[in-house]
Amino acid sequence: MIKPHLKFLLAVPAGWLLKSLEVSILAFCLVIGMYDPVSGKDFRVSTYIEPESLTVGDKFLFINKIESDGDYKIEPAPIEGQIGDATVISDIFKIQDPEPEMIVYACTLAVYRPGDVEIPSFVFNVTDSLGNTEAVIGRSVRTAIHSVLPADTTDLEIADIKEPMRLRGPVWPYLLVSLVVLIVALSVVFLRKYFRKKLDIPLVPPRPPWEVAYEKLGYLKAERHIEFGRLKIYYFELSLIVREYIEARYEFPAAEFTTYELKNTEKLGEINKTLYNQLFDFFHRADLAKFAKFLPTTENAESDMKFAYDFISRTIPTAEVEGIGEAELEEVVK
Repeated sequence: MIKPHLKFLLAVPAGWLLKSLEVSILAFCLVIGMYDPVSGKDFRVSTYIEPESLTVGDKFLFINKIESDGDYKIEPAPIEGQIGDATVISDIFKIQDPEPEMIVYACTLAVYRPGDVEIPSFVFNVTDSLGNTEAVIGRSVRTAIHSVLPADTTDLEIADIKEPMRLRGPVWPYLLVSLVVLIVALSVVFLRKYFRKKLDIPLVPPRPPWEVAYEKLGYLKAERHIEFGRLKIYYFELSLIVREYIEARYEFPAAEFTTYELKNTEKLGEINKTLYNQLFDFFHRADLAKFAKFLPTTENAESDMKFAYDFISRTIPTAEVEGIGEAELEEVVK
């Protein structure tokens, strides 16, 4: 005797059962296809910040490390304005890592409010050998931003704003004194400019900026910072020499600019594109050595010294290079 539920199955047409089986197999394949083997299997993205303890307004490095097990092309998506609760201070730049399977990118951020904040990782566009591109992201970083005020402000005494001071007597004497002071100041400025034009040209002209830079680089080499492992001091002095040379050569306050501000100025537009990119690779490496825990290798430090000489020699005006002579220029660079 056939049971009732088996009678129901026998009553269903065979074609309908086959169709349902095909739909189930298709749905299973679609679910399997939703898993991303690139981001789940071949890639590991880790994120952290340097330094870890931050106060409102502090600039810090947001570092993303990507460990890959395959042959992929990895590029970070550009960011601007805000990333999570942080304000973007610089573009994303690449950091050299001693481990070949590691790719490290970083940028400079700042947070302008106290409390707990969350910073999402960079979005990386990963392209395999077949040209397929996937977006890969890591975990967000959570950190606490400390206030400049103490935690307990109950006993904190803040002086109130004083009321405006009232002038005694009529106002016209104050106005008259102010007018006299203004006339005297304008007269001094005019007379200084007038007599300055009549001054003779100094007998000893100022030294060219490349000569000064070469001399400073020689002094820095004599300090032997690389030999004694003082790489942080070495990069402070080396990057300052290059910035002071740029300031004197291109006539703008490059030594006071951050690397991000320097990269966005139009003053360096005449520099060769390859040399320009090498210059800012050097500045980013120097910033990491100065402000983060990342220390370049001895080979990198020696290579950066050679680059400083090369950058100066390749940016000397053409007329000055002809006046110096090739043999003399090579001797100076050595």
